[in-house]
Amino acid sequence: MGREGKKIVVCIPAYNVSRVIRDLVMECRKYSDEVIVCDDGSIDDTVSEARKGGATIISHPKNLGKGAAIKSLFNIAKYEKADVAITMDGDGQFLPEEINKIAKPIFEGKADIVIGYRFEEGNQIPTYRKIGNKVLDKMANLASELHFRDTQSGFRAYSGKAIEQISFDSDQFGADSEILVDASRKGLKIFQEKVTVLYNTGERTSTKNPISHTGEVINSLLELMALRRPLRYLGSPGIALTVIGLVFSIMTIGYFNHDRYFSIPLTLLSLGCIVIGIMLILMSVVLFSIGRAMRKGYS
Repeated sequence: MGREGKKIVVCIPAYNVSRVIRDLVMECRKYSDEVIVCDDGSIDDTVSEARKGGATIISHPKNLGKGAAIKSLFNIAKYEKADVAITMDGDGQFLPEEINKIAKPIFEGKADIVIGYRFEEGNQIPTYRKIGNKVLDKMANLASELHFRDTQSGFRAYSGKAIEQISFDSDQFGADSEILVDASRKGLKIFQEKVTVLYNTGERTSTKNPISHTGEVINSLLELMALRRPLRYLGSPGIALTVIGLVFSIMTIGYFNHDRYFSIPLTLLSLGCIVIGIMLILMSVVLFSIGRAMRKGYS
């Protein structure tokens, strides 16, 4: 139950996890005031099993993605006026008994968001997951300009203030990173806490293959990086490409003047670099102007 009258709500996005969801809900209820399960278009018995465990159910008519499920769960948590909302994946890889552990920094006023950090000794995480997550962590840290050790963890705690302020667009797995980028931009305090993770739960710990999952998150992060720092991530490469194109153009003219040889490949390469470079520069200026206007609107 919540500390000193504070309300803890556990929010679980679920997709085809009928074999573990009932036990997971029942365990989560021991450490919270309410468990809300968002069934994201499951085709098995996830809904009935979650209901038997005592969960409040939200159902999507079809599979919309993890981000869409988190949006629905946050809306309910706000309506329920939760003091702390705990997000936890529905596959059973996290331990409900650690709910109070990751909620503690919020109760103590140290954090608005607590990330359950998975990559510690004793956690038997597959090597390919470690490598993939490190790549995504690096990109998320570039986008947020903060240092997080596990940006993809689905086990998190959010204060009531955080769920009121956070906004994100992604309906897919990129939502985890986008939430942190938005939170850092809004000055919310983000803390990390070590947690236990299990990968032998009998359920798939991801509804997508690792390559598809990673590609989806990278695409979302590249979009965020371009929108957040367009001059750095679009303008600078644009200037570099334009300069390279001009160098190739000078080389082409030099060859022609010296040998009367007109290099078509070199000409095409120089024109391509210049055109793409100018396009990137123009895009960066437009996005920078839009971003500045939006920031003024917020203030």
